[in-house]
Parts: sequence; C-alpha cells; structure tokens
Amino acid sequence: MTCNYMNEGCDGGWPHFNVFLAQNGHMVSEECAPYLSKTKGDQCKNYEKCQPIAKIQQSYFVGGSWGSTTEKKMMKEILRNGAINGDF
Repeated sequence: MTCNYMNEGCDGGWPHFNVFLAQNGHMVSEECAPYLSKTKGDQCKNYEKCQPIAKIQQSYFVGGSWGSTTEKKMMKEILRNGAINGDF
C-alpha cells in the first residue's frame, strides 16, 4: 500500500493500519496507484480518483492480539489462509 491517509499518509506507518483501511475502506488497482518503492513527497490526493476494486472482509491478529504471535503460528496461518501482513 503506497498511500494510506489513516496511517501517516505517504510517509510510512504500521502494517496493521493498512489492513484496517482495506477492511474499512477499499483497495485500488496497481495501474491507478503503482508501487514505486518510495513515498517521500507523494500525496494521497494523487489517488483520490482511483476506483475501488477490492475490500478485505475481516482482519485479525495472528495469535489473537498484538504481540501474541509466534513464528509457528505465522507459518500455520500462511499454510491455512495464505499471505499475512507483517513488519520488522
């Protein structure tokens, strides 16, 4: 996610807020909002005309709450449900 007005705009932020926005807002296409591997100087208004193409139905923390996950729980989650959102 390149630009998220709920998550420090285009200057970084927290991955779980990206999922929150995808669940409470929507996702847009790569064509309309291409990933540029940088966000410095970008502005959310550059993407306001992008049409919604997807929405997350439900988000949750692997392990049940913030900080409760383990490497094993993450591996099981990926095996059962696919990709997860994370940070370092």
